[in-house]
Amino acid sequence: MKRKIVLAVVLCLAAVALLGVAAMPAAAATCTDCHAAPPDGPPAPHGVLVAAVTDCTTCHKGMSPHPDPASLGRPSLSLEFRGSTLSGDLPGIGGRTVYLQQRLWGASDFTDITQVTTSGNLMMHFGEYGYAVPSPTPWVAYRAVAEGGFGGFPVRNSVPAMAVWLPRPKLTTLKLGGVVNGVLTNSGKMTLSGSARPLLLAGESVNLTLQKFRAATHRWVKVKANAAVISATGTYSWRILSFAGGSYRIRASIAATANHGLVRTTWRYFKVM
Repeated sequence: MKRKIVLAVVLCLAAVALLGVAAMPAAAATCTDCHAAPPDGPPAPHGVLVAAVTDCTTCHKGMSPHPDPASLGRPSLSLEFRGSTLSGDLPGIGGRTVYLQQRLWGASDFTDITQVTTSGNLMMHFGEYGYAVPSPTPWVAYRAVAEGGFGGFPVRNSVPAMAVWLPRPKLTTLKLGGVVNGVLTNSGKMTLSGSARPLLLAGESVNLTLQKFRAATHRWVKVKANAAVISATGTYSWRILSFAGGSYRIRASIAATANHGLVRTTWRYFKVM
């Protein structure tokens, strides 16, 4: 009888031990678990984010467990450039490093300028940052990149937050040749002209859109469009040889590219009698 009791106790203790082992959480994977032993890895820790890399999965492929890139969180990050100051906000996240970078017009990569830390002041400006650029280079794009690991989900939210500020070209006031006091008087012919800056825009196109007001529907309808190539001197033009009577408006724009943002003039209105 005693042997049966002892055996039962032993079996119970064994069952409890097995359940305890099964309940223990698995060890969390780390970056070093995903790299081979030296000399192939692990790599040195990141000093600053590699300029050309915009997603952690670019380097960290095949991690297990590895989150679906589509599910990775990307916190909001803003960036503005006013005068000679770069500033922005990482809402609700203070004490975080933000890397500031620049890219010259036509260059393919961003290069590091400096790194700043978001404000940890709970009373005001929490999460904001700023940096006075000592010698701003004209027509340069700027980028801000914040470290990953946001909120309480360091793996899910490991994608860096990023914001890019692109310079905007300048279009001078669109000139409407033949229009006097808002009326086209030059036998129904018009020469549109203007200039764009910087001269680095040479070869790009200024999109000119002409619309006419339809009284029946009270709507503006596009009637003509043209892409005028910007010359080496920064000028562009378009000649329209005939108009039907009515009310018109026209404006010029330059589409956004990797080098610069969208820019466009205001609408210019005129009538054809």
